Amino acid sequence: MVVIFEGEFMEAFLKDNYFLNRLYYFGNYDALATLPLEEEETNILLELSKSIKHEIDLLGTDSYHLLRAYLYQLLILVNRSYTDHYQLKGNLYRNIEILKFRELLRHNIRMKQTVKQYADLLGVNRNRLNYLCQETFGKNALSIIHDELLKSCKSDLLTTGKTISEISYEHNFSAPSNFVRFFKSLTQISPASYRQQYAN
Repeated sequence: MVVIFEGEFMEAFLKDNYFLNRLYYFGNYDALATLPLEEEETNILLELSKSIKHEIDLLGTDSYHLLRAYLYQLLILVNRSYTDHYQLKGNLYRNIEILKFRELLRHNIRMKQTVKQYADLLGVNRNRLNYLCQETFGKNALSIIHDELLKSCKSDLLTTGKTISEISYEHNFSAPSNFVRFFKSLTQISPASYRQQYAN
């Protein structure tokens, strides 16, 4: 067997700064975050998971490269199943401005929560950002920002022991009552109830 490839192919693979932002299940604001799998898909993902576990147990000097490759494969296979199951457009995240926007959201959502702030970071005007969001997600930019903010708050509620007040201030709310009002407006339950319901 002969495998032929160019160096640039591997270099581009390793330099995709927007890889995680191209995965639908990390940023699709309409489809569920769950994925029912067929038996064949489940078996493939289980085998891949076993390979990852086996490599972690061995942990040689070159293991990190192999683990990274396994993880890429796992994430891509899940992404394919996710897009097929929810019938999503395969080219949704090809627009570089949207990929940059999602990356900026991921890194700045705790302190930046206005359309103007993200438009400025992207070097576009607010109308352009709203247009891109409407075209890609079917929502305006502020709705996407709020979805990302909610996701970050939910993560803190479920994965940290921080108080509601701490989470509130860390996400740039002027007061915990504003955070509670924001959270309830999008989820119909309070942050405390959400934590109690889903933490275990």
